Amino acid sequence: MTHETPEALSFQPSILIVDDDPVVLKQMTWLFKGEYPVLTADSASSAIEIFVREKPPVAILDLSLGKDSGQDGIDLLRFFAEADPHFHGIILSGSIDRPRALEAVRLGAYDLLDKSVDPEELKRVVGRACNRALLSRTPARPKELSPSAEESNPFPGIVTKNPGMKEMLRILQKISATDVSVLITGESGTGKELFARAIHERSPRKNGPFVAINCGAIPESLLESELFGHEKGAFTGATESRAGKFEAAHHGTLFLDEVAELQIELQVKLLRVLQDKIVERVGSRNGKQLDVRIIAATNQPLNELMARGRFREDLYYRLSVMSFHLPPLRDRGEDVLLLAQHFLEKFRTEYNKPQVIDFNRECLEVIRKHDWPGNIRELENRIQRAVIIASGKWVTREDLDIGLDSRKHGESTLSMNLTGAREEAEKRMLVEAFEQARGNISHVARMIGTSRPTVHALIKKHGLSPKEFKE
Repeated sequence: MTHETPEALSFQPSILIVDDDPVVLKQMTWLFKGEYPVLTADSASSAIEIFVREKPPVAILDLSLGKDSGQDGIDLLRFFAEADPHFHGIILSGSIDRPRALEAVRLGAYDLLDKSVDPEELKRVVGRACNRALLSRTPARPKELSPSAEESNPFPGIVTKNPGMKEMLRILQKISATDVSVLITGESGTGKELFARAIHERSPRKNGPFVAINCGAIPESLLESELFGHEKGAFTGATESRAGKFEAAHHGTLFLDEVAELQIELQVKLLRVLQDKIVERVGSRNGKQLDVRIIAATNQPLNELMARGRFREDLYYRLSVMSFHLPPLRDRGEDVLLLAQHFLEKFRTEYNKPQVIDFNRECLEVIRKHDWPGNIRELENRIQRAVIIASGKWVTREDLDIGLDSRKHGESTLSMNLTGAREEAEKRMLVEAFEQARGNISHVARMIGTSRPTVHALIKKHGLSPKEFKE
C-alpha cells in the first residue's frame, strides 16, 4: 500500500494531449473526461504555452506533430523534460522506428505506443504515469537528497566495468520505467534472463509476477497450452482447465526465452495477443484481457531467420521496440576477472569455505586467456566447482579444470584459427554436459542454456552419440 503525504494528495494530475488532428483530440478528450483534467493543443507552440502556464505532469504527444513547423513530439518531449524533471511523456505514433524510439527513451519518455493501441490499455498506461507523477512530487526525505548506492549502481546484480555494458545499463535504467517490449539477443550464457529480471525489478511492475518460459525446452505439442492455457477437454489428456504463462504474468512481466524456437503458427497467435492484449485458451472462444509486459530473448540471428521465412517480420518489430545485444564474455575485457572474483565470493559464502582466499597467479592467467564459449554461465559453473573441491587457500588451475593456453608456453597458435579453437571448446563443453546429464538431451539443453533442436544440431556437428554417455 502506498502512503502519500498531504502535499501529494492535494496535487491534481492533469494530462496534456497534443495532436494536430482535431478528431483525435476529440476522441482523447472523451476517453479521459471525468478521470483527469484534460488540456489539449493542436500545435507545438500552443502546447508549449499551455505547459508553461499549467505545468501538467503527464502528456500524450503525437510523434509526427507539426511537420510543417519542423517540430514533433520528440522536440516537445525534450523541452518538457528539461523544464520539469518529474514530467512523464507518452509518445503515440503510427510507426516508430528504432532510432527515434531510442531518442525518446534517452529523453525520458514514459512509454511509446502505437496509435492503434486499445483505449483501455492507453488508460492503464496514463493511470500509471499519473500515479508516478504523484509520487515523484512527494517531498523526499532529507537522507534521499544524497546519491544512494542504488543510484550509483542501479543494477547491483549485473557486474561490469566495461564501457559498452555501462552505456547499455544506462539505457536499461530508463526503459525499465516504461512498458515497451524489449528484445535481448546474444550467445547462450551471456545473461539475457538476468537482464530481463533487472528490467522487471526496476519497473512499476516489480511487485507483480516475473514469469519465464524457455520456448525451446518445451515440446511443440505442449507449448501452445503452456503459453496460452487450455480448457478442460481441449485435447487428449486435458482433464482440467489450466491457465497459461500469459495469465500467470498478469500485471507483471513475461520473459519469452529462445523466442526464435516458436513455430510460425504460434508466432501468429503470439502476434495477435501482443496486438489485442487478449488471450484465448486452447479450446475456448472467450478471450481474457491481460496487462502483461513482454521481454523476449534469443541466441539466434533473427535477421537470417526472417530472410528464410522462419520468423515473422511483423512479430520481430512488435518485440523489438527496444533491443539489446549482450556481448560474449570474451569481448568484455577485464570483466572476466571481475566476474570471477564476484563468483568466488558468492560460492565461498554459499559453501562456507572462508579459508579459500583467492585464485593463484596461474589460475588467474588461465581465466584471463580462456575463450569461455559458454560465457558467464560457464565461468560461474567452473568457479562453483573449483570452490567446492579447493583444498587450500588458493584456487588452482587444477581446481578450475581448464588446460593452459598454448600461448602460456610461447607456442605458436597459428596452426589453429579462432573458429577451430572455438569449435574445439564447444565440443569439450558439450561432452562434459552429456557426461553430467548421463546422455539426457533435455538436461543438456537446460545446462548449456539452449534448445533441444540446437543440441541435436551440435550432436550432429561434432559426431557425438548421447547413448555413449548413458550408464
